[in-house]
Amino acid sequence: MSTMQFWLKFNNGAEVLRFPVNPPEIRVESGYNWTTINLAQAGEFTIPSGHPLTKISFSSFFPRDYNASYCEYPEIPKPTECTDKIASWKEKRQPVRLIVTGFGGGKGLNYAMCITRFDFWEQAGSPGDIYFTLEMQEYRFITLRPIEAAVSKATGVKTVIKAASKPIRPNEKEIPTTYTVKSGDTLTKIAQRMRTQGHKDIDAHKLYAANKKVIGKNMNLIKPGQVLTIPK
Repeated sequence: MSTMQFWLKFNNGAEVLRFPVNPPEIRVESGYNWTTINLAQAGEFTIPSGHPLTKISFSSFFPRDYNASYCEYPEIPKPTECTDKIASWKEKRQPVRLIVTGFGGGKGLNYAMCITRFDFWEQAGSPGDIYFTLEMQEYRFITLRPIEAAVSKATGVKTVIKAASKPIRPNEKEIPTTYTVKSGDTLTKIAQRMRTQGHKDIDAHKLYAANKKVIGKNMNLIKPGQVLTIPK
């Protein structure tokens, strides 16, 4: 068992996958974009024009059976569970969190990433094992720049006096589409909880209208275990 661990986390860590077999290598593409500008009578100048998105890729396999010589932990998941999970995350088009411990002399990697490509296949001679290649691209924070301006009383012309920037952390949490009723729940309580998770306009009556067949004629009689659809 090595000190390096490869993890993918989705929905703010609600779903996780630790890769059972570490890849033999990991490719990290990073750097700067450069732009060449030609200034009259002064020749050409090359200046940095921004930091490109980091790209990370690696290949490994999901073994059918545990083998202490290459598996990182004993209770490994089924290969199809791993491929289904990654494919599902890719299709949802939400960022995942890639964490690699012990990489780069112990510094490690920790990026919000978009899964851009996920290929997997089986090979002759390794029944049940699934091999894969995973390619990801950095999911960058959004920066908003609100502008404040002053208006000249004499000319009526607006002049920018301040520009501020504030990084906005990307939302890695998926907005729920269903909810399983628990003991003590009411539609009002559920609606309040859903409003904190992205459903800003939901209320008890909208919940009931979307789940009348499940709940029945009385909106106040919901039962633990019922799965309610959360309308958009």
